[in-house]
Amino acid sequence: MKRGDRRAAPGNFAGVVAAYLGSDKFMRLAASTQGGYRRHLALAQSVLGNYTVDVIRPALVQAFLDGLADRPATQKHAQTALKALERWAIVRDLLPRQITLGTDAPGAHGGHKPWTEQQIATGIAHAAPHMSRVITLAANTGQRGSDLVRMRWSDIEMYDGRQGLNVTTKKVGLQLWIPLTLELSEALTSWQRHPGFILLKPNGQPFSRTQLSDAWTKERDTNPALALLAGCTLHGLRSTAIVRLRRAGVTTGLISSLVGLSEAMVNRYCRFAVQKDNAIAAVIQLDGTARGRNNDRHSRQS
Repeated sequence: MKRGDRRAAPGNFAGVVAAYLGSDKFMRLAASTQGGYRRHLALAQSVLGNYTVDVIRPALVQAFLDGLADRPATQKHAQTALKALERWAIVRDLLPRQITLGTDAPGAHGGHKPWTEQQIATGIAHAAPHMSRVITLAANTGQRGSDLVRMRWSDIEMYDGRQGLNVTTKKVGLQLWIPLTLELSEALTSWQRHPGFILLKPNGQPFSRTQLSDAWTKERDTNPALALLAGCTLHGLRSTAIVRLRRAGVTTGLISSLVGLSEAMVNRYCRFAVQKDNAIAAVIQLDGTARGRNNDRHSRQS
């Protein structure tokens, strides 16, 4: 499919996108959601923008999504943004039909998988220093990239004999105090401190959320020493932090309070670990049953 002209014109899909981005509905979305939708709808416009509204249909949208198959997270988010636009546009007669009906974005079924401990160790040891710090901070706080880039040295506060980070989450405005793990506490003592933000680019300037994500993707995909981390996303470290707590026996309620997620979302983030833990439990039970049968057999034979 050839890329189309992204300029908005009456009656074409680019015009529908432009109308949605200028709508009150869009402006009421959280700033982070607006940013994501803008990026992914711009991608859609680059491919679908010139199609008229009487022509655009699920087959064309699916072709666009198929073109993002090598970027499953982007594919999923693009489909989500298109569905939001579709809901808004149909009831305003800006689209004559559903354009995402039946479309498939396989990335929507996977999610951001947690990193293994080996992957974390590899990233910390072999990534560029500024990205190594990102991995350490993310794996030990369980926070989103949009919150990692806003953490300042002045946010560290002592409470009840332990240091922690004060965080006001950008997405929902939740105020958290996150105790430092021993791993993070030891790491922070070795990081050079400058007034302002904890995470800095090599030029000493702070990251934006998109810059952080782009910097990680470039580092992961161009550093041969990080081959083990193929496909690992920074958001996967949010899952890692939650899974670590779950495997340490921390209750869902306490994890929810620590990382600022609902208990339902904590369970969702833990789904990979839960499946593996349940699988191990099943095999242990099976092995125990097999041993019991063997012992019975030997007893009868003796």
